[in-house]
Amino acid sequence: MNKKILRKIPAVMTMIGLFVLSTLPGHDPFLNSAFFLSDKIEHIIAYFVLGMSVCMWIPSQKWFKKPFAWGVLVILICTFFGVSDEYHQSFVPGRSGNDFGDLAADFIGSFLAPVVYFILLKLRAILRREPKQI
Repeated sequence: MNKKILRKIPAVMTMIGLFVLSTLPGHDPFLNSAFFLSDKIEHIIAYFVLGMSVCMWIPSQKWFKKPFAWGVLVILICTFFGVSDEYHQSFVPGRSGNDFGDLAADFIGSFLAPVVYFILLKLRAILRREPKQI
């Protein structure tokens, strides 16, 4: 299978998962379970995962050439998905689609992802270098 397609599978699966969760009526399903976190923290985590998976679309060589531009693109993709998901939730019974706090949490997770991803790429590059001979 083509590498470009394989790179997109985690992000698409994450988007599908988020869409399915936001289709459930009423409150977030996690609020009624043993896995209880603040709604905003759940959004930050979910959009951090989405952001990391979108970061994987971009080959590391491109990240090293233009990290800021790729980071902004990842943030825009994730934030647009967050806005569209909030709009989608406005049609789901028991959900509201106009929660600015949710969008802010989505943005924070989306912002943190490319920062962490680029740091991990740099660390990996450092660790892969051959030690210099003394």
